[in-house]
Amino acid sequence: MALLLVACGSEKKQAGGTPTSGTLTVSCEVTSDASTAARTSPALQNRETMYLTGVVTETNDCRDRVVFSFRKGMPGPGYEVRYEPAESAKLEDGSGTAIAIEGSAFLVVRLSPAATAVTNGDKLELTYTGPKHVKPAGTRHVVEIAKTGDFEAAVTWVIGLDEERPFTATASESQLVVDIS
Repeated sequence: MALLLVACGSEKKQAGGTPTSGTLTVSCEVTSDASTAARTSPALQNRETMYLTGVVTETNDCRDRVVFSFRKGMPGPGYEVRYEPAESAKLEDGSGTAIAIEGSAFLVVRLSPAATAVTNGDKLELTYTGPKHVKPAGTRHVVEIAKTGDFEAAVTWVIGLDEERPFTATASESQLVVDIS
């Protein structure tokens, strides 16, 4: 069985930032661990609150990637990534206010315990200062990414896609990477 490798251009964008370019060689086949099933981090008691610092999109000819970056902490972010119907995905956490998000399928990324700001006494230090809505250019499947919540130690983002696609979710001490095939 022959494996077809394709040279794909890649592009990385910081939410609201300038793209950088590079070249890499990847297989365009869906990886065996990608599916449309929900992904959840292992349950750990007393997980440290993670502070979001950035949302970056990367794309190549084969897949889109959304990277949520945090201040480094052990054991890394707690998360649940799953498809939800538009009626529930496009609602702001806490208030239930409808939020406009482009796309035909909605991948909801719930990070917990997480926050976008640290409280130091009376002072609030924002750890994430990027936009609440990101419309990345040149992606294959990602149409829009929108922050829908930062409420009660949970930060929620919705990835609006052209259609429901297989995905993976991988966490480290400082990132959650969602790859969409």
